Amino acid sequence: MDRRLLLLSGLAAAFVAPSVLAQTGGASSSTPGTSGMNRTGGQMTQADMEHMQQTMQLGMVAMESSRIALNKARNEGLKRFANFEVQEQTTLAEVLRSMMDPAATAATGQSGATMQGSMQMDASTRDMMQKLESQPAGPDFDRAYLQAQLQGHRDLLQVQERYLQSNAQNREHVNVAKMARGHIREHIALLEEMEKTMR
Repeated sequence: MDRRLLLLSGLAAAFVAPSVLAQTGGASSSTPGTSGMNRTGGQMTQADMEHMQQTMQLGMVAMESSRIALNKARNEGLKRFANFEVQEQTTLAEVLRSMMDPAATAATGQSGATMQGSMQMDASTRDMMQKLESQPAGPDFDRAYLQAQLQGHRDLLQVQERYLQSNAQNREHVNVAKMARGHIREHIALLEEMEKTMR
């Protein structure tokens, strides 16, 4: 699993670097529309906000179910995956929050408070989480967690694909979506491999 730790380091560096550059670049180094590396370089569109909100929402579910799996998973590979997922989703959420531009959220009719308030699970997701929490540790839990992660990652992949196909112009958001898409695909492949060994 050293490869997974390497991927996590790469993901964190790739996500954090644009944000650090944006913060150190200063507003004077950017003209609106010319630099996607600076948060003040342009306002976020509704598509940017929806992408962030959906990514954070699905990421929250992946992270919370993985926290449950850290205590209940019996398959060692799955347990390592859960640990990695918690770390990765925490990093991704921090990066996405750092990209929020208060002026842009006001321009699209959403405030940071509104966005935070909408980070709640729908009924089917709450039901799935309750089932995971109440299920005893063992092979049945492992299979249920794996299936939840597979579905969640497929949904997350669709969010990235939709955003990238929307002709988005915010370079920072596009880069995050492309990076996330690559990692999500790797996770799906890994989960599918684990699924074969658990049948």
